[in-house]
Amino acid sequence: MPTTGFLGTRADVLIDLALVVFVAAPFLMTYALRLAARRRYRQHRNLQVSLIAGAIAAVVLLEASIRYGPAAAAFQQSAYYGTSLVRGLFLVHLAVAIPCFVVWCTLVVMSWRRFRGILPGSFSPTHRRWGWVTYVALWLTCITGVALYVLSFAL
Repeated sequence: MPTTGFLGTRADVLIDLALVVFVAAPFLMTYALRLAARRRYRQHRNLQVSLIAGAIAAVVLLEASIRYGPAAAAFQQSAYYGTSLVRGLFLVHLAVAIPCFVVWCTLVVMSWRRFRGILPGSFSPTHRRWGWVTYVALWLTCITGVALYVLSFAL
């Protein structure tokens, strides 16, 4: 099967695009946290909304390629296809990624509704606590996702 993606693996372009988004996300979130620390709350909010929109788009691309594109066939060519290593890593990835996504979406929606010109407000301690939980979970999601990509499409 010829390489159709741009990262030089068996993955197609949709999987490669999703990977780039998921790798960039924790770095961009680091920048978003710095914006909040500098009290640039509107820019922090706008970047977070853009990040979650990008993550949703990346998940849609990933799922489309797996279900309707060539990703499943490309994964079957992996030396790790069907191994307990990939299954275990996939379960860990899902155990982190799904709660991360739910908490992140909830935090974005709740924060958008409570955003006022005068900050910090009464919701700020909760926002900060769950924001850090999301930040750590996003890094873990990125790391496990990259490991899955390598095992599935590069090796």
